[in-house]
Amino acid sequence: MTQTPLQHDLSNMQQTEPGAGRSIPCNGKLISQLRKKLGWTQIELAKKAGFTERLIAKVEASQNIAMSTLQILAETLTEGGIVVSARELSVDPAALAREFILSMYQVERNVIDVNIDFMSPDVVIHFAGDPNIFPFAGTHIGIDAARRAFELFYSVMEPPKDHSDIENFQFVNTGHGALVWGETLVHPIGMPMPRPISLAVKMDFKDGLLVMFDDRFDTLEGAKHFAEAIKSAD
Repeated sequence: MTQTPLQHDLSNMQQTEPGAGRSIPCNGKLISQLRKKLGWTQIELAKKAGFTERLIAKVEASQNIAMSTLQILAETLTEGGIVVSARELSVDPAALAREFILSMYQVERNVIDVNIDFMSPDVVIHFAGDPNIFPFAGTHIGIDAARRAFELFYSVMEPPKDHSDIENFQFVNTGHGALVWGETLVHPIGMPMPRPISLAVKMDFKDGLLVMFDDRFDTLEGAKHFAEAIKSAD
């Protein structure tokens, strides 16, 4: 039997109470973007989905929501002309980006396998720079190529031993992805840097999977550190 908007709302409130175990964070920014792309107000989305406006406001604030609610929202948006899955609406790209970047410091060259559950089989890894200077630079497509890219990266680079840069980064949810920026002290192996360099990473997700990791760092400053490392090695 079809529920009234109030029944939907009450059901969702019951499911999101502590201990219910059926509620999850949602990607409110993406839901808001898709709603606006369709030209719908929150009231219109609520009416089409059979929910209350209050629930839609809660969803777009990225609060915990029942997965069944996200499934209905995904179906409603898809019927409106934008194909999207409940999984995609449930993923917070900024949180996944933070998890991925943190694991780069913790497990280094094993970063792809540690995060394999949210890797697209066709993931694209891109590192800025000249491959003649930075052996890991370039575009690497697919899981195996992604593994090799990070193996190359950590064959010449290492994170600082005494701390992580993670607190120096900003993580922003863009809807379908995340932007990460800040400063890093990741350096040529055995050659700690006297000062950090700027870093910006764009990460795109589709259906909850990472499809693009685009690392843009200060290549000019990085090249200087590489030249110093090579000179010292000689």
